[in-house]
This record gives sequence, structure tokens and C-alpha cells, in this order.
Amino acid sequence: MLCMMTTITLNGTVPLLIAIAIPFTHVYADPIEVPNAGFEERENFDPFSESTDKYPQWGKEFWRHFEISANGGPLRIWNPGVPGADETGQGALDVAFDGNAPEGKYVMLVRSRENDPSRKFEAVAQILTETFDSTKAYTLTAQVGRLPEADQGGSSNYTPDWFGYKVQLVAGGTNINGATFAGQVSEGTVLAEDDNSLEIPKNEFVTSTVVYNPNPADSVHDGQPLQIRLCALETPVNPEDDSLVGWVAFDNVQLQTGSFPRSPQTFQITKIEYSPENNSVSLTWDSREGRNYSISYSTDLLDWSADLDDSIPADAGESTTRIFLIGDLASPDGKIFFRVERLTN
Repeated sequence: MLCMMTTITLNGTVPLLIAIAIPFTHVYADPIEVPNAGFEERENFDPFSESTDKYPQWGKEFWRHFEISANGGPLRIWNPGVPGADETGQGALDVAFDGNAPEGKYVMLVRSRENDPSRKFEAVAQILTETFDSTKAYTLTAQVGRLPEADQGGSSNYTPDWFGYKVQLVAGGTNINGATFAGQVSEGTVLAEDDNSLEIPKNEFVTSTVVYNPNPADSVHDGQPLQIRLCALETPVNPEDDSLVGWVAFDNVQLQTGSFPRSPQTFQITKIEYSPENNSVSLTWDSREGRNYSISYSTDLLDWSADLDDSIPADAGESTTRIFLIGDLASPDGKIFFRVERLTN
């Protein structure tokens, strides 16, 4: 979700109105190591036992299946380059994305298929050595790609069917033994995610951005390892039909803390009016018809768990205005902050 904040300071009986348009420029950014972030480090694991999936895979200490024990299964590290670019066989016959990976030569493919009725996605996951701190902000980005059709140079081995994606930042989880050359990750609590919010054109990659803002309510997870999940959503048509599968490509995963990146789609809070007669505030922000927004408030810029309205349909035109009664919500020194967020699902 995208957000913009504004604040009101009530100075005695005379309100001081301050409209703050925070563009989320980079205040500071500390990168967090994500091993094999571009999927370039692999192991070929040869010779194989009979019936073992022979696609080149990755080191056990890096990316793993999420809650699945399988050899290869729904995951591939794949070279989408020109024919013959990968002498080991993978990528030698299959070309996509005009022969280019966003970073390096290889990308991760995750196949959607029904394995667990309680989980509507497949995922590749990695538990990091970095631990979660609820007082920090985190920004997770990943390149998300949609495979091409046959007339765009698509592969006969990988269906272009598409059911969507998720990119999740998670706290906790456990590494357990699984397949011969890729163990599995189990459990964890999702802190923030991009739940299929972007339109991904066929044969292209688009950057997905997940932002976690500090939240004291998540302090129960402090000290737990951070986990990254890259997910391919299941088919909504017939979840029991394993033939209905699609692939989602991922590449160039990056995680940092203390960064507030500005999106080109970021909207602005354009007007704020306080009415002392009924202690209400009118907020106006840039919007687009057909989208939904939420309004939350804080007195300390840390705890944003309180909502004024968690689902506001946009007005017709290019802006939305809503009036809220704020009662005694302000802090003892008369400050209250508002955040407008665009809902992505």
C-alpha cells in the first residue's frame, strides 16, 4: 500500500493546522544481506538417483520450498537466455524476457499448483540471519515476471498461465530437512506483503515493493529471524486440478531497513481543515475512482493500529474528501497524526 501523512496540532483553544506531504525520500538505507538474491549460485547435484528431478537447483543454505518436501517440484532456477546459453540443459531450449534476466543470467520460477487446501499459493522462501526489530522500517523489493505466450518466444516447458503473485516479508520460521537438494521452510508471521497489486505484462518484469512501518504491536516478534517469501498464487478456477498451473518469475531480491522509497504513484494530501465547533477534521487527498483507501491515526508516529475508517471508496474525479470526528483522540500535548493509505487488495 502507498501512504501519505498529515498532522494537526491543537495549541490550547486555537488550532494550529499543519499539512505535511511526506514524499518518502530516502532518509537513510541500510542494506540487509539476502544470500543468492539474484539466484546466480547453483549446484547441479550430479549424478542423480532414478526419477529425481534433474533441473539444476541451489545450495541448501539459500532458498527453499515453503512447507513442501519435494525434489525440484514447483521451483526452478532458470536461464531465460538465448538458445544454448546454458550448457547444462536448462535454458538451452527455452527463451523468455527477450533473453534477459533483470540481474545476472538466472531467475527463479515458482509454479502454482494445489498442494495444501489451507494455503492458496506456492512459494520459495529464505530465512535470513538478520532479526526483526519492530522499531525499524523495512523495504523489500523483488522483480516479478510474467512468462510470454508462444508467439512471444515462450517456452513449451513452462505454461504462460497466470494466477497472480505475492511478495511477503515475514518474521520467524524454521528451516527443516526436505528434498534431496532443497530443504523447506515452515511457519512464520507475515508482517507486510504485496498481494498481487501490480499489473505484470507478459514477457516483462515489474518491481514489487513491500514497505513495513514500525509498529509496537509487532514487538512480540522482536528477535525472530526475518523471512522472505516469493509466492505464485493458485488457480481460482479449480484448485483440485493439478493440470491448471502457472509460473511466476522472480529476480533481484533486495531488503533494507530505514528506507521510505517514493513510488511514482504516490498520492498527495492536498487539503486539511479543522472544525473546533464539533472537533472534526476534513481531509482531502489525491485518489483514483475505483480504488479504496483507509485512514489511520497516531499520536506518536509509531503506533498506527487505530483506524478512523478502514475502507473508503474513492470519489469520482481525481480527489477524495472525508470528514472525521476526532473527539479526544489527540495526545496530551494536543498532537494527532493522520495517515491515508491506498488499499491494494
